[in-house]
Amino acid sequence: MKSEKGLGIIGIILIIIIIAGLITGAVFIINKNIDTEKNDLVRSNMLLIQGTCAKLKQESIKAKNTDMYVGTKISDMNEDEIINNFKSLNIVPEDQYEKYYCLNNDNLKVLALDIENEEGSYYLINYDDNEVIITKGYQGKYKLSEIS
Repeated sequence: MKSEKGLGIIGIILIIIIIAGLITGAVFIINKNIDTEKNDLVRSNMLLIQGTCAKLKQESIKAKNTDMYVGTKISDMNEDEIINNFKSLNIVPEDQYEKYYCLNNDNLKVLALDIENEEGSYYLINYDDNEVIITKGYQGKYKLSEIS
């Protein structure tokens, strides 16, 4: 009778190790792509807000009416938990609170942007220097100038 030999235990273990390595590599690449896409989405949303608000600022200068600004000053939002948590991080100095406007989802619609705030977060805009901030932060960064 002819003896039939298969892969053997060492061969099977090597195949399992190779498959595990391929799966690990694929998961790593997929996670990296997801992070890149998330970063691009946050950045593009902030750029859209920045551009739209810059246009609004120019219109308000032309009309000589700063009441055209959309949003609520964060200095007036003392009861909002999200804003209070953000203030406690000291990303924006307290003397600058008057310059930053909080954009809720209704404000984003008024600006004709097809964007929504992430859950538990707001976008903030400083109409003076066009700085956009996300209160939740993204990878430890809050300002558009840091994410770019």
